[in-house]
Amino acid sequence: MSQALGQPPARRSKIVPPERAAERLAELGLSIDKIHKSVTAGDDARSRVTVRFYPRNYPGISMWAETLATLRRELIKSRQGWEIGQTGNYETVYSAVRQLAFAVVAGDRYTGIAGKRDPRLTRKRGPKTKERIDRNSKIFEQIALEFDLPELANPLPPDEACSTWFLVIHADDDHIRMEVSLPVEVREDGLVGEWVERILIDPVPTSGAVAPIEPGEDDDDDGEPMVSRAV
Repeated sequence: MSQALGQPPARRSKIVPPERAAERLAELGLSIDKIHKSVTAGDDARSRVTVRFYPRNYPGISMWAETLATLRRELIKSRQGWEIGQTGNYETVYSAVRQLAFAVVAGDRYTGIAGKRDPRLTRKRGPKTKERIDRNSKIFEQIALEFDLPELANPLPPDEACSTWFLVIHADDDHIRMEVSLPVEVREDGLVGEWVERILIDPVPTSGAVAPIEPGEDDDDDGEPMVSRAV
């Protein structure tokens, strides 16, 4: 039966398994090597500050910052039009040509696997994240229905005028699991739990146990904690 006119198609996460991840990531301008290098750099940064003299949430902030910084370096040095996005203090790496942006976030234990449900982000999201995810949803529905994207009266900054994908990371005692996924809905409790597409990437070994820290933030800031309670 054909889709009724004006009704968006049912949302189901398309899961790209690890053996097909390289091909799909290449279409987004990414590679498994760049992502593994970024996540490993973040884990190394975390391990250097996991001592009692540092604030409890600092290892997680360090991991987020170094992961994003390395991903930015790797993409920008490819000379394919990638730039640093920081509009509204929302930190991304983006391409105006591809109309794609990537942010780094923490996911629960269903991250990086085809489990019984999709992963959820481990932290309540703030208004900037919700704006971007709402925009993702509108873009997805318009493309699915073959509508032309409308021209805005007040054009968005280039790092916002795009789809925002998440590099989602979950670390346990042995491995760091990850995926590159496109979110389309923020739940009533402020957590993200609905995705259009999930690209699963093989895990990497972790340098040590990850402390279970939940900062309890309720708005967006400059640090995305990468350590959290198991969900």
